[in-house]
Amino acid sequence: MRLKENLQRVQKGLPLLANPVLSSAVHWTPAENFPVHRWFRYREGFSPSLLEFFPDAKDRLDPFCGCGTTLLESSKRGIRSYGIDLNPLATFITRVKTQTYSKRDCVEFIRLFSQAAKNCKAIDPAGKPDYPLLNKLFLPRSLETLLRLRAFIDSLPRRRVHELLFLAWLSILEDASNVFKEGNGLKYRNKRRRPGRYETIPDKEWIPQYFGRDVPGFVLRLWHLKCEQMAEDLEGFHSTIRYTPEVRTGSCLDQSNLDFGREMDFVVFSPPYANRFDYFEAFKVELWMGGFVNNRADMMRLRSLSMRNNLAAPRYRPEKEWPLLLPFLDAMDPEASSVRMGIKLALEGYFHDMRLLLRNLRQILVRRGKVVIVVGNSAYAKSIIPTDVLISRLAQEEQFRVRGVHIARHLHVSSQQRPSLGHLEEFMRESVIILERK
Repeated sequence: MRLKENLQRVQKGLPLLANPVLSSAVHWTPAENFPVHRWFRYREGFSPSLLEFFPDAKDRLDPFCGCGTTLLESSKRGIRSYGIDLNPLATFITRVKTQTYSKRDCVEFIRLFSQAAKNCKAIDPAGKPDYPLLNKLFLPRSLETLLRLRAFIDSLPRRRVHELLFLAWLSILEDASNVFKEGNGLKYRNKRRRPGRYETIPDKEWIPQYFGRDVPGFVLRLWHLKCEQMAEDLEGFHSTIRYTPEVRTGSCLDQSNLDFGREMDFVVFSPPYANRFDYFEAFKVELWMGGFVNNRADMMRLRSLSMRNNLAAPRYRPEKEWPLLLPFLDAMDPEASSVRMGIKLALEGYFHDMRLLLRNLRQILVRRGKVVIVVGNSAYAKSIIPTDVLISRLAQEEQFRVRGVHIARHLHVSSQQRPSLGHLEEFMRESVIILERK
């Protein structure tokens, strides 16, 4: 009962509004079939439809721009936009998606992707990335075919069409591999979930079932389908970009990265949720295969600069605890594995980083400039972390007005947590927070 009282107390007085019309806008699924957005599957974002609720912005900043939803939609409408992301894979994809392409580029792209497939067997493979798990992530014949395609792409002049082909190649890596993205990382295709355990599926069963009997042919079909999809979008889309956005690779927690030489009137983002997901782990196939990281030190550096939403990020030990967060940390079961692994310090670090970001954003916003944040709440160790209202309280402490906490949809606690938290699922939700700079 005390946990429920604390949940009710921390949100009391905030403008909480049920707004189910936003339910399809807070996740990327609706955009996975939209032209250009579909060039790379990036689940960790919101739908372009969210931006339709805020059409009057003159300058849009997305400090967690991911694969460019905000920037692409803004570019199509002639709105100046700016993006930052720590993930170099994400900023590469964003830049490619928001370039202006000519009819000539489209014709050249079609010619070259067909040539790549025809000449594939005659090309020596590119060098393998120095990643120890590479042979577990790919079948030998799949990897060889991918590296032959990569060698063809690398032989081309570094122009816009080269980047389009490289993006197409990056986008088929997951489907050509032995793993797929799920939850907080990668899952192997040869594992079958059973109650309380995973069962290994024999190679003679899962490989022909997924790849068929011609593994190189399977990879080349993926290549053709992706390139044909991109060519279709280029033919109908090449002239619609009206403004090319500025994109930076780096941490938005660094104030200098937020300075684009002008004040912003609108900031929109979906930060990493406080859900323990290590997004660099989820994208390790593309990061290593694409040469965005070349060794473990590169990966460790990215993790060291990321928001502290997961246990792999650097620990934060506060000089002074934040009173509003403390009741939800105290409600955690001390014997839970997440507590023993350090989830309390991770959460304290997460909200410290959110405070720093809000403080920095205030410096580059015009008076009455808006900040829109898409975020979901979390549950750990028999406690709920009401991230939406806690961020709203942080914002108030950093001199923002909270114009609304719009509850877009409700979430569920895990089956393990349901006996202790099932009666509190009303506090598990995904929300859109609207702030205004005083």
